[in-house]
Amino acid sequence: MEASKLLTKYASGQREFLHLDLREACIPDTCLSGVVICRGDLAGATLCRSTLSQADLSGANLWRTDLSHADLSWTKLRRAILIRCQLQASILHQADLGEADLRLAQLRAANLSKASLRNSHLCYADLRGADLRQADLRGADLTGANLEGAQLAEAQLTGITLTRAIVKDTLLAPCGLSFPIAGWEETVG
Repeated sequence: MEASKLLTKYASGQREFLHLDLREACIPDTCLSGVVICRGDLAGATLCRSTLSQADLSGANLWRTDLSHADLSWTKLRRAILIRCQLQASILHQADLGEADLRLAQLRAANLSKASLRNSHLCYADLRGADLRQADLRGADLTGANLEGAQLAEAQLTGITLTRAIVKDTLLAPCGLSFPIAGWEETVG
């Protein structure tokens, strides 16, 4: 489906677009609140500054998708592929990113407060200055992630992996940190 057809159908009230193929689509500054694109393919699409709050993108392929400065609050991104996704300065407040693949994702200055990132893969993700307050990161793999200046107050961190992660100036307390955290010894010294 072409992006123009999606926007027309959305404007007429349709919200469900399962298995939609929007690879490389360019639709910035778009309002798609509440849209359902489960298992859709949006690889390489440009949706910067768009509103996708309360959308369901579970299992979607968002590889190298530009969602910078987008509003994804309360969005379901469970098991989504977000490898190399551009999410800098995006709002992901209370988003469900459980088991999502966010390897090498750009999340600099993103608002992930109260988001669920349980068992997600954030290897080598850029989380500098990200707001992760009260986020659920239990079981997340943050190997090599850059958390410099990130806020993790009251985040749930049980079972996270921080091997080779950069944690300089990361605000951890109070966060209910329970040891041992895999890789922690390598990041402190």
